Amino acid sequence: MNVIPFLRPATPADATAIADVCSRAARQAYAPLVTPDYLARVLSHFYGVDRVRRELAPAPGWSGFTVAQADWQVVGVAGSGRCMHRADTWELFVLYVSPEAQGHGIGRLLLAHAVADARRAEATHVQAAVMPGNLQAMRFYESCGFASAGTRPIYAPHGEEGGPEVALVYERAI
Repeated sequence: MNVIPFLRPATPADATAIADVCSRAARQAYAPLVTPDYLARVLSHFYGVDRVRRELAPAPGWSGFTVAQADWQVVGVAGSGRCMHRADTWELFVLYVSPEAQGHGIGRLLLAHAVADARRAEATHVQAAVMPGNLQAMRFYESCGFASAGTRPIYAPHGEEGGPEVALVYERAI
């Protein structure tokens, strides 16, 4: 990738591209860790175009989706908001970079934007949940100053069968 990516708020026209980036990156990260059926349920539940479209815009406690664009294409996406478990904490609910664009600093750029959102919301910490075994994500967050902060039940409204019961929590003070 030769073009420097830039960030912007997502628009309705981005919904399909966001769903695609999230689905492809999630498939790359999670396929070795869960059953194919579980992965299909996760992708359908969280990254269907209709759900993405409904959650594009900011709302109380939700920053909305931010996209990273390069070469006129969406190559990364982030979405963060108030943590359900701690009022002083901002949670990174979505952070994905398309597989072909990884390794170019896009994830760090999106993370910095989410941290800025957290500061504006007067949060004192940022958290990210990582699926057990997702070494790439663990290394990424650790390299960005996050530390392991325990576990929490995984968000699995799509059903837990075939996947982990808990997520690893990474946290950083801001």
